[in-house]
Amino acid sequence: MLKQSTDFYFRHIFCCLCIIFFIKDRKERHSEREFEQSQYINKNLRDIVNQIRKTSKTSVQPLNNLTSSYRLLKHPLQKKCISHICGSVDIIYLVKSSVLNFSQRIAIRETWGNNTGMRTLAIFILGYSEPFQSLIDIESKHHEDILQFDMQDIYDNLVFKTVFSIAWLCDINIQAKFIHFVDDDRMINPQNLLNLAIKSIPLFEMKMVGFKVTSAKPYRNNSSKWYISVNEYEFDVWPPYLIGGTAVTNMMVIKTLREAIPYSKVIRIEDAYIGILANMLNINVEHNEGFLPVYVPGSELIHKISSPDYKSYDIMSREWKAINSHFEY
Repeated sequence: MLKQSTDFYFRHIFCCLCIIFFIKDRKERHSEREFEQSQYINKNLRDIVNQIRKTSKTSVQPLNNLTSSYRLLKHPLQKKCISHICGSVDIIYLVKSSVLNFSQRIAIRETWGNNTGMRTLAIFILGYSEPFQSLIDIESKHHEDILQFDMQDIYDNLVFKTVFSIAWLCDINIQAKFIHFVDDDRMINPQNLLNLAIKSIPLFEMKMVGFKVTSAKPYRNNSSKWYISVNEYEFDVWPPYLIGGTAVTNMMVIKTLREAIPYSKVIRIEDAYIGILANMLNINVEHNEGFLPVYVPGSELIHKISSPDYKSYDIMSREWKAINSHFEY
């Protein structure tokens, strides 16, 4: 009898604890503040953009002048665009690259960035680093594909590589169907990328495609390189966004982003920031499983679009042969 009472007592305690933890978890989940336009600066961002398009002005004061104040150190295409290729381009690859990644850029030029059978341009986005500038000068003169901005080449400036290159794209006279933002450690299957863009991204539709992340939380640990304070971003959950290493869109979206950036609060987490803009501008952020979040060898990219972590010349060159052996461009 005593044993039964003891068992009942412990079962009762266990059930009570489960209920307490369940309620606590529900409350914690409920308390997570997801991104809300109604509580964000310039919640009428879409209205501002529409006003600018209709009247070329707005009464709203800008929060920054980033799209009009960027300074170029190196400008690509000056020789390339003498040829017919810059009259109409299928895809421009905007490759975010670190100054030090010389071998990555060489590998890209010799592999997916140099598809002579497709109308593509690979442009490398760099910041500034004094010790290596003489080497960048030589590289830029030889290849004419370096877009270098006058800012320190560090991780915290990655968002400005994207923001400035968006502004630059709108400022140059070039016709491009699609724009692909991509990190320099990505291997791309160009034909699959183009096929996807043609099929899934109408030229006059507000859409971006890549690997979509939902319900992600900001890093609040200040030892992380992805750290962001509550003062910078007050919400507990990011809106849906595409991982920054790979995203493809059209020029309509690029122009819309350029018009919106001066009236938005820029945060240094690049992909999340573009996700915030997409949320506020009603840009459709679409997931596609072909944009892989982890490394796979070239043989597995035959039916995919891209893979990260190709961090050496040898790996990229070797695996490109595996992809290229199955396609003729």
